[in-house]
Amino acid sequence: MSYLKRKPRKLADGSIQVYWYRCEAFRDVKGRPREKILEYLGVNPQRRTFPLDPALAARVALALLEGKPSSTVIWDRLKDLGLDLPGRPQQVSLTYNPPLRRYSLHCQ
Repeated sequence: MSYLKRKPRKLADGSIQVYWYRCEAFRDVKGRPREKILEYLGVNPQRRTFPLDPALAARVALALLEGKPSSTVIWDRLKDLGLDLPGRPQQVSLTYNPPLRRYSLHCQ
């Protein structure tokens, strides 16, 4: 079972930035409790990133570009494409990382 963990860090200017991780607890060989970081969530745990293959990214782009859809319509269109998103996203963005040649969908 996973859980959210917050990790505050002090920045150079003295302010504190909170980073979020999704972790899982387990016991090592000697029986001591440990935790494994499953996913880095960044500074906003509500924002999720989903990697996409190029073919699916093209279909997602077309679904997002059709008019000015509401968040409910976007959620329905992404669900029709086979993307199961947790909850109903308020903001959706599709990004491409040229050096890695990877597409990703960001939902918040």
